[in-house]
Amino acid sequence: MEHKATSVLLLICITTIIILTSTEVDAIRCCLRSIPSKMIPKRMLVSVSKHYILDKSGICGIDAVILFTKRNQFCTDHAVLDRLNKLKRKRSRGKAE
Repeated sequence: MEHKATSVLLLICITTIIILTSTEVDAIRCCLRSIPSKMIPKRMLVSVSKHYILDKSGICGIDAVILFTKRNQFCTDHAVLDRLNKLKRKRSRGKAE
């Protein structure tokens, strides 16, 4: 009886570890290649819903920004953050007027 309880407990632990590990892997996104921010058209930047910043000291070991649109996600350099901030400021000024 003790072996059954130990086996069940071990199975539960292994299942929990697998679930937690797979969830963490899904949450981590790394760039394999990136597009220079200068090459990204403004109309594409306007459609960005969120972004995720990567840096060399992180798990991916690369300086990049992942941009998310409704349909895609793509990687670019950190210079895109300046362009996104400018667009955000222009939008907020346009709404205030």
